[in-house]
Amino acid sequence: MALCALLTMTATGALAQTALVNNGSDPTATLNLRGEPSRDSASLGGFYSGTQVEIVSDAGGGWSEVSIGSGQGSVSGYMVNDYLATGDAMRGVTDATYDAQVVSPYGTQSVVLRSAPSGSYDAVAMLAVGEDVRVIGVSGKYYYVRLDDDSVGCLASDEVD
Repeated sequence: MALCALLTMTATGALAQTALVNNGSDPTATLNLRGEPSRDSASLGGFYSGTQVEIVSDAGGGWSEVSIGSGQGSVSGYMVNDYLATGDAMRGVTDATYDAQVVSPYGTQSVVLRSAPSGSYDAVAMLAVGEDVRVIGVSGKYYYVRLDDDSVGCLASDEVD
């Protein structure tokens, strides 16, 4: 019975698969995360080569539904399959994500990691000045960052050095 359930989940695409964003010949470019599986859909942010994503399901038409991060925060949407490397192809992906530190332009000892690229979204965590983060993407004047616990959230560009 367990085998039957596993086969059913595989057939419906319910099993997550790890992938890396692969922007090919320009690893500093970003791959858009979209709200819907369409190039006409609004971008939720652009992610650098080397960003780890979980493919949640095949959305059809060359798109995958993906999730980035876990822990206290994550972001979900759709990415074009052509720019997602899986399996052995992940070994050849240039990692354009980078380490940075939290700074406070406000003179405070901490800043708020937000769930989306705006000062008005829910707090994911409080980050101490000097704390290390991994910059994985960008949206306007905000950076998407990943924490050690795999949480993902947004910091204003002047809160990252």
